[in-house]
Amino acid sequence: MEEKLKYISYNMKSSRVRLGYSQEKMADLLGISRATYNDYEVNPQRLKIETMQQIANILHCDIVDFFVKIKVTNSYNNEIEGE
Repeated sequence: MEEKLKYISYNMKSSRVRLGYSQEKMADLLGISRATYNDYEVNPQRLKIETMQQIANILHCDIVDFFVKIKVTNSYNNEIEGE
């Protein structure tokens, strides 16, 4: 998967999980099936920009946040890249 697509996938999922939202909840809020939402997280290249903006709005973030490479520190204070 292209590097930027990995960022989108990881950032969408981590933003959703941080808010405690399930894929089912996201799908309901978007008016789509859970399988379709899962496909968006796994294959973000299939996302239309309008849908990505809807997801960002639901997750209370800016669409640009999905494209940012982030580093996460684990409990051992080792940096790991978001995948």
